[in-house]
Amino acid sequence: MFPASLEDIGIHVTQLTPQDIAMGNLSGYDAVILGIRAYAARPELRTFNSCLLEYVKNGGVIITQYQTQEYDRNYGPYPLSISGEPEKVIEEDNKVAILAPSDPALMWPNKISASDFDGWVEERGHGFLRTWDPKYIALTETHDKTGAAKGGLVYAKYGKGYYAYLSYAFFRQMPDGVPGSFPDHGEPS
Repeated sequence: MFPASLEDIGIHVTQLTPQDIAMGNLSGYDAVILGIRAYAARPELRTFNSCLLEYVKNGGVIITQYQTQEYDRNYGPYPLSISGEPEKVIEEDNKVAILAPSDPALMWPNKISASDFDGWVEERGHGFLRTWDPKYIALTETHDKTGAAKGGLVYAKYGKGYYAYLSYAFFRQMPDGVPGSFPDHGEPS
């Protein structure tokens, strides 16, 4: 449903095959989005992770949606850790604080603010990171009864490109049409 939601707003989606990943020629793509639990479901990602990192190093963008313990092997360009029981925030109405409101990642292609997290359904997210290398910038923090979770949206520059990890449940918000989950609040980008 996530790819269909992107297509609905005019973003062309190509679903990569294991062969596409193995060949490593990803330079024709603006960004590669690795879906939820992808490292558990797609063994080629673990086997050919170096091809993904090479794509980023050469100027690509990888957005990794929330993962499970299979991802806890430093598949990012710098160390990341989910470890043990991954943190989650299931209370969908808990406030999200923007930690770096003027960071370029939150300013383009559209400005992201705390209000973009209003009206969410079912949950905030799963697989929040527990630790990450200082080269990553944490952009958000949210809370529920279990405590704070800062590892919901982190990114780092790597070579000429960028690598982002996000644990927020966009895969639930986009099919439900939650405005803050779309670029330009639902308008085609």
